[in-house]
Amino acid sequence: MVGLSVMATAAPAVLEMSTAPIVAQKRADNLTAAEARAVTYAGKAEATGELPSIPNGCAVSDPEDSVYTVTCTQGSGQFSSAISRSFRIISEIEDGGSGGRTFMYPTPAQHSGHQCPTYDSFGVSGYNDDWSNMRACIPTVAWTKSAYLASNPDFWLYDLQNWNGWGNHPDY
Repeated sequence: MVGLSVMATAAPAVLEMSTAPIVAQKRADNLTAAEARAVTYAGKAEATGELPSIPNGCAVSDPEDSVYTVTCTQGSGQFSSAISRSFRIISEIEDGGSGGRTFMYPTPAQHSGHQCPTYDSFGVSGYNDDWSNMRACIPTVAWTKSAYLASNPDFWLYDLQNWNGWGNHPDY
């Protein structure tokens, strides 16, 4: 008799434990489907440079700082899963071509054929001012193509993107 009453009170918990993996699997399936739609949409938008038609179950936010967000939902009730992905459309970016980067100094209009000294690697600590009759010196990170490609744009004092026609920096 006692065993029967214990089983009666434990049955709901046992039932919930037995269905938990099924619920988790269904939610995971829905998350996978939602993510596939969101990633595909963001990828198409970036690749084509325009917003494609919005798939069912997805919504696209208005751009904020040139960044869109697509949110896709799959399933309903306890099985519902939603995921968001952000993306940019290059032609709509309003950052002056800097990729959203800001630099401590403006890029000089022209550079001379002289290399900046190692103690003033960008010429902004006085070298260019001392030699104001010349154009700006060439920063140490731009002395050679290999130095340019090995440099880190996060540490540039001004924008050197596509320096000397060497192409876009891979880390820009």
